[in-house]
Amino acid sequence: MKIKKRLLGNTKIKCPIIGFGGAPVGNLFRNLTNLEAKLILKESQKNKINFYDTSPLYGYGLSEKRIGNFLKSLKRNQYLISTKVGRYLVKEDKDKIDRGIFKGGLNFRPVIDYTYDGVMRSFEQSLKRLGVDHIDLCLIHDVDYFTHKNKFDFYFLQSLKGAYVALQKLKEEKLIKAIGLGLNDAEVANKFIIKEQFDCVLLAGRYTLLDRSAEDKFFSTAIEKKVGIILAGIFNSGILAKGLKKSTYFYKPIPTKTKNKYMEINKLCKKFNIPIQAASIQFPLKNKNVSSIILGMDQVNQINENLKYLNIKIDKDFWNYLDNIST
Repeated sequence: MKIKKRLLGNTKIKCPIIGFGGAPVGNLFRNLTNLEAKLILKESQKNKINFYDTSPLYGYGLSEKRIGNFLKSLKRNQYLISTKVGRYLVKEDKDKIDRGIFKGGLNFRPVIDYTYDGVMRSFEQSLKRLGVDHIDLCLIHDVDYFTHKNKFDFYFLQSLKGAYVALQKLKEEKLIKAIGLGLNDAEVANKFIIKEQFDCVLLAGRYTLLDRSAEDKFFSTAIEKKVGIILAGIFNSGILAKGLKKSTYFYKPIPTKTKNKYMEINKLCKKFNIPIQAASIQFPLKNKNVSSIILGMDQVNQINENLKYLNIKIDKDFWNYLDNIST
């Protein structure tokens, strides 16, 4: 099966429209063996899903390490790699590590640091774990209210004065091809791209069947400034993949308003005999300004399922009805 590609903003990078989200191979929610992770990555590459997005945060280096070990078998022009900065890792006693939502990982703890030196340290560590000599996309990670709360303004300024300058330097040295942001807040993403010129933004959970907040300001600013758009979290923490009973919403209990909207959309999907997962995958890609969607997959069969959903034919009448629900 051939995966279409789209240009990323104003860059020369062509992204497959589906990318591989690296959090699950960093043991997000589920403890994978090295073999399971390798088989998932192998199946992804086999199906031309060869755009790998990862971060030092995912399993505290485990995701980067596993992806890096897999990429050793490939030529450098056979894949795209995206990783993130804003945290470097320091060794820690395994009994003292708070792994949060990750069910396993390497014996490090993350240190939040968006300064120039902190970002250079993070980047150097990532290169070693990934085993590559350059990164295609490097993203400033998690500068948002959800992560930093009342320290947001401090880290926002620190990332502009430190991280952004560091990434510009790395780009000049051809160690990265594109500078971007990895965020889950469309308002903050808009704030960043107004301040400085970024090549791309990876935005999670904000342009989906349930949440279109990216349409408020972010999309128009990004299009005006020719900033590439990559979307993640298109299943909104799993609701749109697994249903209401097995899911949270941005890792918290699902609000009543969101439950009601899900039920209304799911009812529409059933009326048109469309799996809600197919609508979830195809909806963001209907927007031609979106270069790629990143899907996190922790089982081999999910790769083939998602490709099946991508190719299910959806009648245009469905999208018209959906717009009425969403407005």
